Amino acid sequence: MRAPLPFERPVYVSRPALPPLTEYVRRLESIWATNILTNMGPMHEMLELAVGERVGAGRVSLWNNGMSALLAAVSSLQLERRKVIVTPFTFPATVHAISLLGLEPVFVDIDDSLTLDPTLIEDALTPDVGAIMGTHVYGRFCDTEAIDEIAQRHDLRVIYDGAHIFGRTAPVVDAERHRLGDITMLSFHATKLFHSVEGGALITTDQDLDRRLRLIRNFGIVNEHDVKGIGLNGKMSEVHAAMGLSMLDMMDAEIDQRQSVATRYLEALDGIPGLRVVSGGDGIVQYFVLRIDADEFGSSRDDLHTTLRSLNVISRKYFSPLCSDVEPYDTLPSAQHLPVARTAANEVIALPLYGGLSLEDADRIADIVRWHQKGGVL
Repeated sequence: MRAPLPFERPVYVSRPALPPLTEYVRRLESIWATNILTNMGPMHEMLELAVGERVGAGRVSLWNNGMSALLAAVSSLQLERRKVIVTPFTFPATVHAISLLGLEPVFVDIDDSLTLDPTLIEDALTPDVGAIMGTHVYGRFCDTEAIDEIAQRHDLRVIYDGAHIFGRTAPVVDAERHRLGDITMLSFHATKLFHSVEGGALITTDQDLDRRLRLIRNFGIVNEHDVKGIGLNGKMSEVHAAMGLSMLDMMDAEIDQRQSVATRYLEALDGIPGLRVVSGGDGIVQYFVLRIDADEFGSSRDDLHTTLRSLNVISRKYFSPLCSDVEPYDTLPSAQHLPVARTAANEVIALPLYGGLSLEDADRIADIVRWHQKGGVL
């Protein structure tokens, strides 16, 4: 094969979809007319309702970002037992939300789905463990039924980092009791399929817990006379909510466009030894992720990553490094033996996937992968 030409401009692993500017400006004009910029204004209320309808289960509260939402979720459970089971194969925010509240993460390995392995959780339980926090990786749900059964047996609370799951057709979450745990977090960051530039949400089926979360979101303020408990400023602004409402209008079209790109990748990458598609090939199109078996593929994931980047394809080793391999978590006893997660972290690579990526560019990226696998050297 002839050496591929580099892209003239970087092709990033994700690029935010944007609504027509006139549509967004129309919503901004409504904000200007009210002079309400924050504190759960009209745009905020409309988006909260619309997100709830698309989620399809539980009570939804909007937040200014996913990290604030995760901190509130952990805080709201008022854990007396100070350790939390967590996956190492996740974004750092997941584990930081535990540590920032003075709790200790206890890492448990993942299975082939790349989510928390339920068969290993009970072996990691001690009297000090009060909760489980799983991450729905690349939009694929944890085994919530198995985790729920463990939680019920041991009186544990359950939180899910669902940062990747909102990029689905409605309903995003089915009504099974175990699906949401006690609380599930959504991220609406600009890198996600659906975004409000910055933003997030929490979902719970517990009415009392929902009320507690809403208090935490607004400093614990009940009304102008009463403050109940400790809270933070987690409110989403009207400007961000307006972007979210505009994005909802085009979300299904973005999913369809991404699916077309993912299908093109699947066709173009089919049959390459040592390459396995682990996300993007099953209708879940938050990310398009490969696993590279170095022995069969003929080179490592890191070598492929270097080649792609040298040709202006900004792939990502996502999630690598593991949270358990970075300070301050790498010295924890539970961080020492995580063979499945560590292998995955050395093999996964996300290719660019977004609605604005042309099929021709997807072909060019796939050609780079094929060229590299056949021994191409720049």
